[in-house]
Amino acid sequence: MLNEQSADVYQGVEQELNRRAYPEGFPPLPEVPVGRYTDPEFYDLEMKHFWPRTWLWAGHVSEVAEPGSYKLFTQLGQSIIITRGLDGEIRAFHNVCRHRGSALVAEDQGKARRLTCPYHAWTYGLDGRLLAVPEQERNFACLDKDERGLIPVRCELMRGMIYLNLDGNAVPLADYFAATERELGNFPLDRMVVKGVVTLDMGCNWKAAYDNFLEIYHVSTVHAKTIAPYLNSQSFLVSLFKHGHARFATRKRGASTIFGKDMIVPDAPSALFKDHTIALPMFPNTFVAIDPVGFGWQSWWPVGRDKSVMVVTLLGWEHQDEAFWEGMAEQVRTIAAEDVHLFPSLQRAYESGVLSGVLMAYQEQQLYWYQEEIDRQIGVERIPEHLRIKQVLASQVRDGG
Repeated sequence: MLNEQSADVYQGVEQELNRRAYPEGFPPLPEVPVGRYTDPEFYDLEMKHFWPRTWLWAGHVSEVAEPGSYKLFTQLGQSIIITRGLDGEIRAFHNVCRHRGSALVAEDQGKARRLTCPYHAWTYGLDGRLLAVPEQERNFACLDKDERGLIPVRCELMRGMIYLNLDGNAVPLADYFAATERELGNFPLDRMVVKGVVTLDMGCNWKAAYDNFLEIYHVSTVHAKTIAPYLNSQSFLVSLFKHGHARFATRKRGASTIFGKDMIVPDAPSALFKDHTIALPMFPNTFVAIDPVGFGWQSWWPVGRDKSVMVVTLLGWEHQDEAFWEGMAEQVRTIAAEDVHLFPSLQRAYESGVLSGVLMAYQEQQLYWYQEEIDRQIGVERIPEHLRIKQVLASQVRDGG
């Protein structure tokens, strides 16, 4: 017997397969102003009012598996240490010594019982407490170590995924990802491990790159030999949720994995994940297509107004063959290359002034939905009128999302 989530997907996918016209009652999507991809003022608004207020994916618990292990988050001009304390607790702190501001660690990952500044040897515990200051009595008149611990960053977990938020007043992560949690069903995301990381430079604004991965419209053209044979694009079902999130469901062809062969995996999830690709766009910048054998957890980050980076963290099962994951990494690069070479021309077109706006189709509704959420996060009143998104999709949000 199907649960409510599975029944919803099976019924919705079947309806999409039989759809022959634009859905009745679904609003036409206005053009997205190209200035949102090019305008320095809009980029500055994102960097000041949007990124610092939203939950940012920063890694998986398997990357800090043992007490004393740490990793760095270095996107958006930040340097944040994520540690697993000797008590087993995962915490995050700005990678800034409270003396003169030196970075405490430089390696992307490591292990230490304490964090010692390489400049003047101020020493901190993995819980952020300042433990030792050389020559404290001789050189500091009123230093209170209890007030000089590392500056904490809000850090919470969702199914083994580590998230950071620079805004202490942000909604709790559990509320923010309520829809995503529900859509993951019984998939044991927290029991997976990181198998590798692929990082690719994008010659465009981060949203132009992200847009590409939020629709299936291009797959039959761009990925005709790599992905298209394993997915029925006509079945692509989009469900919108609160906070800019969504769910995609696409019927698979020929195998229970989009990688073209059946494989035995531990902790096998429900049949829904075997015969459908369930993909979860997670606001602001993450996308994952859940597959039983493993998958890439993809995120896009700005490195400038017209440059960005895609980070694909490969997640699999502990005892899988490492050669398989070497092949998976190469497959990620191959598929991404089919997309990435197109991006500079998109950015040139947006910069040229030839286009006033970018048109979104019904199957591209998530592209428009997350743009709406960006404006809500920034504050519509802060955005120049010619760069604003018309808020038209709220009525399409699923109940409970």
